[in-house]
Amino acid sequence: MVIKNTNYTKREIERMLEAGHANKLSISQEKLLEISDKIYLFDGIKKEDIIRMTVNVKFKRYAKGDVIMNAGDKGREIYFILYGTAVVVVEGKKIVATIDSPHMFGEMAFLTKKPRNATILAYKEGTTIISFEVNDEKCSEIFSYPFAQLYRNIALDLTGKIEKTNLKK
Repeated sequence: MVIKNTNYTKREIERMLEAGHANKLSISQEKLLEISDKIYLFDGIKKEDIIRMTVNVKFKRYAKGDVIMNAGDKGREIYFILYGTAVVVVEGKKIVATIDSPHMFGEMAFLTKKPRNATILAYKEGTTIISFEVNDEKCSEIFSYPFAQLYRNIALDLTGKIEKTNLKK
């Protein structure tokens, strides 16, 4: 993946706002825009569409062993590891996979709208995560290009995970 220039001017941000996609950018949204070129989930999606489709953007750093999300939770956030490593735990103690930067998790609960099926723990000290939800109010535009591109990127990620799992068998 090519890392593009991630410095945006105040005028570029204002132009996004003028487009009517948001009234005001939070600090987290500004930071998301700064790094969005590094997040493969947003490949092919314009900055103003990223603002329009994401809500509750959060950045958080975890200590080794901290719970990032629990099995059974009903959250719809998608998580993306910016730095570090996490482990996937099922049945309360069985580690079934590791997730390293720059990969995502949580997309299954987003897609299926079912509770989380695994617990995710930070495995490396200082693991840093960005999480966000897709704006449900905009899901009526699911067939618009930005949402179609988002779902395509999630599908490609899931396909890669399945292929990796199949190679282990």
